[in-house]
Amino acid sequence: MPEKKTSSLPSIKQLLQETWILFKKTWFSYLKLIGLIVAYVFLAVLIGILISLPVTFVAVGTHFEVFHHLTPFHISILVLLGLWVILFLASLVAINVIVPIVSIFILQGKKADSLISLIKQSKNYFWPFLLTGLLAVLLYLGGLTLLVIPGLLIAFFFLFVVYEVVLEKQSGIVALQRSYYLIKSHFWEVLVRFLLVEIIAGVISSILNKYAGGDFLLTLVYIAYSILAGWFVNAYLFLVYKQIRAATTIPQEISIRWIWIVSGIGWVICILLLGVLFSGIAHLPGMRPTPAHSLPHPTANAA
Repeated sequence: MPEKKTSSLPSIKQLLQETWILFKKTWFSYLKLIGLIVAYVFLAVLIGILISLPVTFVAVGTHFEVFHHLTPFHISILVLLGLWVILFLASLVAINVIVPIVSIFILQGKKADSLISLIKQSKNYFWPFLLTGLLAVLLYLGGLTLLVIPGLLIAFFFLFVVYEVVLEKQSGIVALQRSYYLIKSHFWEVLVRFLLVEIIAGVISSILNKYAGGDFLLTLVYIAYSILAGWFVNAYLFLVYKQIRAATTIPQEISIRWIWIVSGIGWVICILLLGVLFSGIAHLPGMRPTPAHSLPHPTANAA
């Protein structure tokens, strides 16, 4: 199917106006989501501290000699602490998947009784989002190895993947292909809009960070700005996607062969470099085994 586009996208001025309207409607819901995440992380860290306290007190009191004579109680605490670490790290991964999904729900104006309801609704998108994201990261890292620029370009082409997964219910290679096609069809328009908002937000952030210094109040202002500016950028990119999606008909067949090739070359180079590095380390003088004939003979020592 041939590509279909409007003569031009809505102006940047109109985009900013619509973004501001959407931002005002949704910023408080986003703050509640951030608050919920912060409360969870605080509670999880507190539980970890409480679990580790018995072993910590005993270890400090015995100058860490306790680890040479572990009792069943100490072993059970260490096992419990290990399980907490695994679960905590897994929950951080889950948060990094759930928050973008729920954020899109909020921007979309999805109706729900509470944020918990939106979080529960995100479970249907969890694995498609996670696996598609991992695939995109692998391709990005492969391109990044190849002189950096290809990786940045690949990351830019995959800017709309999250919206394809959540709004269009696509996943895997199809979501990557569709994001690539949408941005390729409006490359310069998307690039200008993306750089505009990122540069403005970044400059203001740098100024606030510079003047915040060690001042507690200005540091709070900087943190508040970072959170709200991040949400404004989210709303902005969401609307950019909606405008471009409405202006483009996506064909059935989309090729991203060059991305696979570039990323594959990057990974091959990375593996070869690691092989050379490990081979060089193995041949360092200190890493070589001492030949048997160079060792002093026992009888010589006895003499």
